[in-house]
Amino acid sequence: MTDEGEEFIPHAIHTWFGYLKSRGIVVTRDEGAKYGQYARDTEERIRNALSTFGWVYCVDCRQPIFDLNEALEHAKRGHLLTNEFMRDEVAAEEVPMVS
Repeated sequence: MTDEGEEFIPHAIHTWFGYLKSRGIVVTRDEGAKYGQYARDTEERIRNALSTFGWVYCVDCRQPIFDLNEALEHAKRGHLLTNEFMRDEVAAEEVPMVS
């Protein structure tokens, strides 16, 4: 059983890992999915996110979702949905400039 205060935040670029907020540790996506924002009360959380932000992001499909029914289908398939990403302070320095 997971603690209600735990939340997994996937990395924006390297989605195979992320930050487990309550414990202050980096974990794999599979471990973090147990603590995902939509792991509990899925439909209500997705509904609230869509009404607040207008979108959720499917980490598995790497695409934004704007429709509640589509988001619920992804959730039923076990996909990780989020609208928050782990910050990467040095990502801009790691990405080569395109001229």
